Amino acid sequence: MGIFKKVRAALRDDWCSKCCEPMDHEEKQLFFLPQRVGHYRKHEDVEYYLENLEPVEKKADIPTGYYACGAYVYFCPRCAKRIVKLLIFLPVRDEEMIEDVYVFEDERLRELVRGK
Repeated sequence: MGIFKKVRAALRDDWCSKCCEPMDHEEKQLFFLPQRVGHYRKHEDVEYYLENLEPVEKKADIPTGYYACGAYVYFCPRCAKRIVKLLIFLPVRDEEMIEDVYVFEDERLRELVRGK
């Protein structure tokens, strides 16, 4: 395995950290996050997201002044590893002001994205 692949896997969320190969995008879901502007707190524990994320159809469904979360499921075709990337952002006009990005390997979070 080349050093270039190892570096890329370390720097990119969509590359497998186990076998250093690009991962396929499987699913995505937009969520409402019940935190208002000026009151945002980081949460690195998957339990917080399992309890608080509420699925929405589109950004227009996010109340003004509240944060949103884009959840993306990735799958490694080589080793079968799956991850969920959470992109926490504040929708401002037609832009996403990114606050945090987290990567989890929790099956429950994948099920939440799938709507199960």
